[in-house]
Amino acid sequence: MLRVIAGLALVAILAAAGWWWWSDGQSAAAPPRPPTTVNVVPAISRSLSDNLEVVGTARATRAIVLVTQVNGRVDEIHFQESQSVKAGDLLVSLDDRAARAETDRTRADYQRALSDYQRASRLVGGSAISEAEVANLKTTMESARATMEASRVALEDHSLRAPFDGVVGLRQVDEGAFLQVGAPITTLDSVRNLEVNFQVPERYLSDIRPGLTVEVTSDAYPGKVFRGKIAMLDSRVEAASRSLTVKALLDNADSLLRPGQFLQVSVLLAEHPALLVPEQAVISQGAQSYVFTVKNDLAERLPVSLGGRRDGWVEVTAGLDRGQPVIVNGHSRLGSGAPVKVVEDEGALMPSQRALLEEPA
Repeated sequence: MLRVIAGLALVAILAAAGWWWWSDGQSAAAPPRPPTTVNVVPAISRSLSDNLEVVGTARATRAIVLVTQVNGRVDEIHFQESQSVKAGDLLVSLDDRAARAETDRTRADYQRALSDYQRASRLVGGSAISEAEVANLKTTMESARATMEASRVALEDHSLRAPFDGVVGLRQVDEGAFLQVGAPITTLDSVRNLEVNFQVPERYLSDIRPGLTVEVTSDAYPGKVFRGKIAMLDSRVEAASRSLTVKALLDNADSLLRPGQFLQVSVLLAEHPALLVPEQAVISQGAQSYVFTVKNDLAERLPVSLGGRRDGWVEVTAGLDRGQPVIVNGHSRLGSGAPVKVVEDEGALMPSQRALLEEPA
């Protein structure tokens, strides 16, 4: 009997100790982890461009060096350096007094030869003049007319005019200087529309064609984009560089760009619809990329495949659905299944990212 009582007492003691250990362990357990505050943005569908980035050089569509056609002294200069001029505007006048006198003399010679020929033509057929003499007078008249025309052209060459619309360069002569034939006076460039020449690797031959849009930027004008289109492709690939020379026409209405300037050229090869998420939503670990989404107030990590980029967004080619929310802030230490609390924050995206988010699909 005593042994039974002792056994029951031992069981009671062990039961009490077990209950104490369990209740003490429960009280010492850590409290549940509070949810992490995060910001989310939905995955959006927008067009994404396939661009070819190269460098190019600006050239005027028409560019010449203005030179004199005749010898003469500079009488007057009618242009200012870097001035815009129209076709036909007078740029330089040479002393033309001798040329005018020569034109007057040849005109008088022609009028006299013309009168002699006309008078002889009325008398031909009679005994007063023969047809051979009339033919000689006609030849003399035509020669005099040609000489008169040559003197008239020489007189006009004493006035140098702009052959097309453009911008003149630096002046290379002064008033009073005597110029020989071929002496340079200034340059004239048509810069309303510029040519941009650039090289394209031969692997893009199937993608490059006239009519494609190009966007051009210059370090001289940060943030400004000049637009144009491809106008022409060279007929051959350069063997040394394995590249094709391409010419694009560029709108330069403000005359900001200048011939010879170094430019960055972006050729729009194609566009396609793409699913985009903000760049800061992507976490890369080695060769794998992830995004976190929210489901039932819990974070869920999804592996994704990435493509191109645009305005602070990156293309997701696999692993995500359109409109699915992705975490952009607060996910640096998250694990899949962690509790989260979603809050609104306009500062979660950069201005350029917000602009694309608000752009219609």
